[in-house]
Amino acid sequence: MSPDLLYTTPDGRQITPTSARQWVTVILKLPTKAERQAAIDGHVPEHLRELVLTMGRIAWNQKARRPK
Repeated sequence: MSPDLLYTTPDGRQITPTSARQWVTVILKLPTKAERQAAIDGHVPEHLRELVLTMGRIAWNQKARRPK
């Protein structure tokens, strides 16, 4: 797994994401849409992919994330 795809816990440890929310947090930090899609396709467990896609779209489309 890429070191870019590690989730940082509140106490500072870096772990492999285990929940959909952790995966979305990690994936949204990637700079391009192609990298985000590749991470979802290649790293997120299959049973979480649809949820991660949905949560990611919702987070990305929030007004605060839009370029100014």
